[in-house]
Amino acid sequence: MVAVANVKEVLGESLSFYVSEWFKPDYVHPFMNIDATVVPDSVKPIPPQWVNDVELDEFGAEMGDVIGEGPILSWSPEERKQRFLAALRRLDLSEEALASKRISAMGKSELGHEKKRVKAELKRYDTDWKKQFKVLPNHSQKEVMRPLYLYYRKLKNQLASADSGGRDQESDDDMMSRGGPDSARSTKKSSREKAEQQIAQLEARANTLQQEKGAIRTKLKEFQENFVLQHHRKIRFHKDILPIEKEYRMYKTIKEDLQKVEAQLRNLRGNTVL
Repeated sequence: MVAVANVKEVLGESLSFYVSEWFKPDYVHPFMNIDATVVPDSVKPIPPQWVNDVELDEFGAEMGDVIGEGPILSWSPEERKQRFLAALRRLDLSEEALASKRISAMGKSELGHEKKRVKAELKRYDTDWKKQFKVLPNHSQKEVMRPLYLYYRKLKNQLASADSGGRDQESDDDMMSRGGPDSARSTKKSSREKAEQQIAQLEARANTLQQEKGAIRTKLKEFQENFVLQHHRKIRFHKDILPIEKEYRMYKTIKEDLQKVEAQLRNLRGNTVL
């Protein structure tokens, strides 16, 4: 008992001595010099379990078109069709006329004017899309405009033929100074083949990414449907997606990679076709 009492006394004296240091006027501690700003809970409340209760928009993990209510990211197929028809009306054309119109009878000036009008409509579609969604439409989103793109290509090719006809009168010296017509055609063909090869590689990459994205999307969508059935509400919080957070992050990465590939494809196709 005496030994136990001695231990208690020693501990008590040691603790008293240590604590008494805190109350001396000359006591200094690094924590005492920290500048702190107190924010009322009414201004910025701290959730009791902040990791779990942070909403997805704050967490930076909106599921977009898969989970949650993401923003509208594209026009509906019907609206795309209506914009295509509106472009035809402004051009005073019909879908049938695009395929049957005899542009070979058009003069060079008329071809140039028509080409300029069609290009303006194609650009209008892209500009209106970007104005609304902050990005340019990808290849599939412009599919409805394909007949106009084909018509534009016909006009461009016909105009190029008219221009080449005017150059047939060049002297042999002029042709020799540029390496001859075969040299020019060979260079142009080589550049086009290289672009087409790049397009093929990017299309294969885009197809692979689309398949991966689709597989993960199916899993995320199934999780979302089960969550709604179980909890009777839509997904809102970070804690809601914890079971599939890994898949979701993978989905976001693939989606971003796909957007980059599609942007590269648009640039290459634009340079090759237009």
